Amino acid sequence: MCEMLNMFVPARAQASSAVRGLTVSEGGELQEEFALRYEKSKGTFLVGSGPNSCLCGFRDWDALYEVARSIMEQASVDWLAIIRFWPGDRYELVEREVDPDEPELCTPPELGEIVVLRAQPAEQRRHRRVVHQLHDRVGSQVTLLLKGGRKLIGYLREFDAQSEVGRVDEVIFVAGQVMSVSPLE
Repeated sequence: MCEMLNMFVPARAQASSAVRGLTVSEGGELQEEFALRYEKSKGTFLVGSGPNSCLCGFRDWDALYEVARSIMEQASVDWLAIIRFWPGDRYELVEREVDPDEPELCTPPELGEIVVLRAQPAEQRRHRRVVHQLHDRVGSQVTLLLKGGRKLIGYLREFDAQSEVGRVDEVIFVAGQVMSVSPLE
């Protein structure tokens, strides 16, 4: 039994060029629950293979995301779905959505996990980065570039990622006002 990969593209899609040994093409084994999930959708199922015609030993997951981005562009779609599995195994499928342009979110798919790559607008990507950076920099000196060009410089005393409200020294701000976060040097 070999480790496998399936991809569903919600449009007509073609095989990919090899990226560091990984290719996807039509034909091959489909994971049953994954195929059932998308069977009524118009699109193309593709099967991934590494240098050994399966994914056994393949661990270059950056190549997978590179292939997926290429297929999304070629097929002019804003999403596609991927599953990594062992043939014959049944999974209680879990789904994780990933912005393909956020490298830190493009982690290896777990077995039986459906990874939905969905392109997000640049503004959402920027905001998600700002919230993450604010959360990570609590307790340090920062410079926040605010919308309108104003800078807020000081000690990031607190930031609540849930409410997206924080405080630099005695000034309260909301993450939606922040364009970028940088350490104070």
